[in-house]
Amino acid sequence: MQKKIIQIALITIFLYPIIASSNIINYIEISGTQATSRATVLNYLPVEVGDNYDENTSYQIIENLYKTGFFKDIEVSQEQNTLKIKVKENPHIKSFELLNYSNKVVINKKTIDQTLKSIGLSKGKIFNKKELDKLVKQIKLSYIDKGYYDIDIVETIEIDEQQRVDIKLVINEGKVARIGEIKIIGNKFYKEKKILAEFKIGKADFFIVNFFTKKDHFSQELLDVGIEKMKLLYRDAGYLDFKVNKVDVKTPNDKNKINIFIDITEGVQYKISSVNLSGELLDVSVDDIKKLITFSDGDIFDRKEIIKSIDAITYLFADKGYAFARVNPITRKNDNDTTDIKLDIILNEKTYVNRITISGNTRTLDEVIRREISIYEGSIYSKTEIKDSIIRIRRLGFFSDIKINQSRAEGFNNRVDLHFDVTETKTGKFSIGLSHSNLSGIGFKAQIRERNFLGTGNTLVLFVSNSEALQLLDLKFINPYFTKDRHSISYGIFSKRVDGAKLELDQYKINEAGFNFGYEVPIKKETTKIGAEIIALKRSIVCGDTFAKENEINQCANDDNSEVKLILKWTKNTLNDFNFPTDGIKAKISYGISLPITDFRYSKIDFFREQYIPINEKITWKLKSQIGIAKGYDGKEVPFFERYNGGGPSSVRGFKFNTLGPLYSNDKPKGGEFSLILSTSIISPIDAINNSDNMRISAFIDAGMISDSFSNFNSNKFKVSVGAAFIWLTPIGPLGFYVARPLVSESGDQTISSEFTIGANF
Repeated sequence: MQKKIIQIALITIFLYPIIASSNIINYIEISGTQATSRATVLNYLPVEVGDNYDENTSYQIIENLYKTGFFKDIEVSQEQNTLKIKVKENPHIKSFELLNYSNKVVINKKTIDQTLKSIGLSKGKIFNKKELDKLVKQIKLSYIDKGYYDIDIVETIEIDEQQRVDIKLVINEGKVARIGEIKIIGNKFYKEKKILAEFKIGKADFFIVNFFTKKDHFSQELLDVGIEKMKLLYRDAGYLDFKVNKVDVKTPNDKNKINIFIDITEGVQYKISSVNLSGELLDVSVDDIKKLITFSDGDIFDRKEIIKSIDAITYLFADKGYAFARVNPITRKNDNDTTDIKLDIILNEKTYVNRITISGNTRTLDEVIRREISIYEGSIYSKTEIKDSIIRIRRLGFFSDIKINQSRAEGFNNRVDLHFDVTETKTGKFSIGLSHSNLSGIGFKAQIRERNFLGTGNTLVLFVSNSEALQLLDLKFINPYFTKDRHSISYGIFSKRVDGAKLELDQYKINEAGFNFGYEVPIKKETTKIGAEIIALKRSIVCGDTFAKENEINQCANDDNSEVKLILKWTKNTLNDFNFPTDGIKAKISYGISLPITDFRYSKIDFFREQYIPINEKITWKLKSQIGIAKGYDGKEVPFFERYNGGGPSSVRGFKFNTLGPLYSNDKPKGGEFSLILSTSIISPIDAINNSDNMRISAFIDAGMISDSFSNFNSNKFKVSVGAAFIWLTPIGPLGFYVARPLVSESGDQTISSEFTIGANF
């Protein structure tokens, strides 16, 4: 028996290589593929050439290939040492069209493309009917959510001989459901009108307004938003137990009419019985922290005031280096409709700045941005310094948006990385062409003004004009960071010829050329500067008969009209944005004197101030004032071309340019030595227009007067106008338009009801 077993073992050992070699895969044959490459199929196989093949291998191959979703039928076999795989592919998407949709509020091409890509229905992908059904359902739900209950989508699927599929979805939107009425049930504290003001949808406005707002168009999304705002409205008034019992959306007769009934329970109004602090206070006294708390014992519970106080306390400690400080409000309701509030302060570790990075500046040099950031790598974290840095970057006017992201530095609990993400805007202005204006008449003009020259933060200005009244060449360069201490320097040359008769002024001609040089030094947080400028020029003047008739011939008596002017100035700028500020002040005081080393003897003091005051998150109040006083010395008069004139876009709107103030006997503007211009306006974004961040509207009142001299100031000569203005920062430049109507004027005043300006950017 033992001998027989040994013989069988020897035969098995001898024959095994022969049997095994008969199952070895020497070649893999793939057939039936059209869109799928051989390499792709091989990549998903669990075997390769040289491996053994058995029945289990066949199951693994079929399972792996089915998982890809590429194939709907797979056959696996072996002939001799060849592994044969025969497949039938699922169809591939050749084209996908979504037709007949028009309501971009619901869907648009961008959202469609993103959705198709995310669910795998884009061109070239394997067609999956389940995914198509999912997409159709998703589109229908989007329409229903916006009130389009009659939405219908017709599918057309065509597969050609090469297993390529063309998909068409034709959308029949139907009509949007409109709100017939919306009612609040159970309200006592607030009137229904007050509550419904929290909803962006409701009964139709006046039909012209409703055409733009579409307030009566039903939207489930906006209804849900309105309900959440209603909850906050009550909780801000102390109704902590407020709840919405039921929201009933009814369609009485057809799907295009909707009535909404919202049943609420207000509960009781809670008052605050006590306010306490706990946690880590450092060296800050309880009294100092309580000064930041805007509510006290006996006040009605107001969620907004609590959040405001928490933000103030958090800011206090964040400014001391505790970037991740938290204030947790702990409330406890009492049986007598009062609540105790405890603010628990958790500081965590003191935080230091690890790295500061910048992105988004494809044109502006990093250095230009970094020098406006007042917090440094390695310094203690400061919320105020970060806030000031953002404002300073905005004040440059180089960026339309600035965002800051902060995160814990990897591997450190007490270090934070700061990342400034900027969006560049167009900082250059280029305009060229024929023009007509009250200032210069008909002619050619070209202007290049680049506030961020070559991304360096420097300013280059070139202005050329050749019109009936004015021929001008002005070239100026400004470097706001001439030294590391933020001293700025400016210099330039100019040449100008003026024909006064073409400016609706009197007959005179001035030809002048010269240069200017200026220097400024910061004196307070870089928001305030003092500086000086020297202007030297050579001038020739030719006057008409009027000057002799008006006893002003001495204005043109000198053969040599050279002048050296010294200007001393003080400037302040705390605006929080360059284009559309909502807070801060911009002011300038300058004193200019024509030095007695040349032919002229006069001085001028000019004061300019703009202040922006935020009324709320959207409305801004703007106040502007301009005062100018000119005076001659050494027995000489102020030159007629240095007198003040008023009227026009930058003065009192509604009155024509240069028409305010004293006149000659021929009714031509004479100008005066004292000017006072005042303006107030309310500025707001335009909520009724989507994507209107670059637009503003305002209502304004302008007032002003020009008098012969400061001593002859007469308030009865004030001219007043009222109007509305619009500004739009378009891709080709800032566009402005205003309409105005004089409220206080005199007979003979020249008025203008509207004016329009536009520039072109690059």
